[in-house]
Amino acid sequence: MGDKNPLHGLTPALALALAFTIVLDTLAQLLWKHAVEGLPDNAPLQAILLAVFSQPWFAVVICLFLVQLWNWLGVLKHADLSFAQPITSISYLTVSVASWWLFGEAIGPVKTTGILLILAGVWLTSQGPRSTQADSEPPR
Repeated sequence: MGDKNPLHGLTPALALALAFTIVLDTLAQLLWKHAVEGLPDNAPLQAILLAVFSQPWFAVVICLFLVQLWNWLGVLKHADLSFAQPITSISYLTVSVASWWLFGEAIGPVKTTGILLILAGVWLTSQGPRSTQADSEPPR
């Protein structure tokens, strides 16, 4: 039976790993957007693939996704998926704000409301019971 305390099992190492997941996702999404902006418009598939494989930012994005995969495996080993996955939705906020700042993308009232609803959902899902063991630590 799961513990009713929503913070039970959230060790400092697990909190750091979850925060690292959000940072990695945010960086990967921003660099992916930056890399895609360098691709040719309305080009044949072969030209696009050549551009992708010659663009170093795509290699960086792939590396970030691999690091994110390794980190996520550690998180899932020590946290309930139903707890950890919603927390990663915080990246909706970080990506939106960074996209506004770096790329000049608009964040209007509807998008802001959606982000606030997502954050409220993250908070609500974190309140349920979890079966995560308090003494487990993600790999370092």
